[in-house]
Parts: sequence; C-alpha cells; structure tokens
Amino acid sequence: MNAPNRPVRRGTGFTLVELLVVIAIIATLIGLLLPAVQTAREAARRMQCANNMSQLGKALHTYSGVKKSFPPGSVGHDPVNPSNYPNKRTPFVRYMLDYLEDGNRGKVYDDRYGWYQQPKANFPILFAYMPIWNCPSDISQRMDNDSVGSQDYKANYGVNWGAQTHVVSTPALKGPFYWSYGARFRDIADGSSKTFAMLEMIQAPAQSGQAIDRRGRVWNDDSSCYQLSTDLSPNSLAPDRGTCADRPEIGLPCTNGVSIDQVSLASRSRHSGGVQVLMCDASVRFLDDSIDITTYRALSTQAGGETAQLP
Repeated sequence: MNAPNRPVRRGTGFTLVELLVVIAIIATLIGLLLPAVQTAREAARRMQCANNMSQLGKALHTYSGVKKSFPPGSVGHDPVNPSNYPNKRTPFVRYMLDYLEDGNRGKVYDDRYGWYQQPKANFPILFAYMPIWNCPSDISQRMDNDSVGSQDYKANYGVNWGAQTHVVSTPALKGPFYWSYGARFRDIADGSSKTFAMLEMIQAPAQSGQAIDRRGRVWNDDSSCYQLSTDLSPNSLAPDRGTCADRPEIGLPCTNGVSIDQVSLASRSRHSGGVQVLMCDASVRFLDDSIDITTYRALSTQAGGETAQLP
C-alpha cells in the first residue's frame, strides 16, 4: 500500500530577493534620516554657540559695570604706526578673563608684561583651549607656526572694529572697539540694541609648515587676528585682506601682504546661511548672509547716526 502524500515543507528564511528588498528599504530610510540627524546636531551646536556669545556679553557688561567702559580692542600696537609700542601689548581676551569662569588663567597672567613676554612656564595654562570661546560647529585650531612658541588656541568670536578697514580714518564708521579704546554706553549713540559688540569668525589652520594665518587668533593684539569689520558682508566670497593664507576651499579666501590700512576681516561661520552676532545690549542674533550691506555696516557703527533696524 502506497504511503499517503505528505506536504512539502518550505524553508522559513528570506529569499535573496526579499533580503535585497529589505536592505534597499533600510538604506533608503537611513538616507532620509541622516540629513535630519545632521540638521538636529547643527541646531544644537548653533544653540551652544549662541550661549557662548551670551556669556561673553554678560562678561562685557560686568566689566563695563566695574570699569565704566568696555575693554579696549587691543593695547600696545598702534595701527597707524606699527613700530610704535607705547604700552605693553595686550589683546582683548586678557581683559575678559577675570569676568568669565576662567579665574585661574586670569590669575596666571602677569600684567607687568605683554602677552608674548609672559613667563614660558605659564604658556600651557594661559594659551590652553578655552571652551567658551569656541563654537562647536567649527574645528579648533592652534597657532603652531609662529616665532613666539606659545602654541595658543584660537577662538570663534572677534570684536566689532567698525565699518572700515583696520585703520579707521572716519570717526562715524568706528565700532565700539579699537586700539586702546573700548566704548562707554553713552558713546554708543546709535543704541546698544542696534550696534554689534562681537561677531563670529572661523579659525584658520596654522600648523607647522603652513603659511602664517592669524585669523581666529585672540591671543595677539596684531591686525588680522580677531578685529572684524563690516567692510565685507557675512561669509563673503571676496577675500579677507591681511596676514593670512588663501584657503577658499574651506571658506577662508585671503589676499595676503596688504598694508595695514587695507587690512579687513569678514565675519564668517560654519553655520548654514549666516553668522551669529552679539549686540552691545548682550542679546544674540542670527544674521542672514543676504543682509543688505548698507544695513549691515550701519549696525557696526556706534555713532554713525543711522536708523538701521535688525532684520
């Protein structure tokens, strides 16, 4: 007697076609999700960057409450006569140390000397990485190729030098910071809510063997470091002018070797579409790259008499 027919059991695994379909679906979902994740991460980084600027704004106001003016943009390096050093060379960042949560660094700085004359034993403390001065959207850089040997870390926030080049010949185009000058609130006739105090900048690479590029260097009172003007629009494709290397491929174009009265650094950032700015009233705003250049320049002068409004 013949055995009854029995059903043939099929395997329970995926076929090759089914597996390929699943992989394709997963790849598509990842492709859709990744930009959203990156956007969320950049939003968080930008928020942290704005918080850093807010802390700097509070420190500026605390300094002004004690000293009755903002700290000078730099001291010791006369932009009109670069060979003239009537004072100990001191960058803006030094004046901020005692008003931020960075007390040890401020205690180590010896005000009897210029920044580059500090005891070398203190270099690792003074010129170490400063979290509050760094925007997480950018890559931290260190000055490894100068003759001082300080290997100081750079930063992402520079002072508003006004609407002209490094040497301001027209008082109406002056910003709240300059050589041996920090504005009093009564000097900011255009209004503290309508005048930039600080703006973002990109840290330029400065490794050994590379061309000297000062952009982002807050530990140097020289030009081409952190003194930002509105001569060029935010994230301008036109080159900065000063002691810098031409790196348009990373958003840092430059014309090197110009005279000091032609030096000009634009505000730049790694944020998409614009830069963040700190106003003199300590508020932080995001400015679109497409801001009208006349409005942009008006917002950088402290007493130009303009009636510019923030967009």
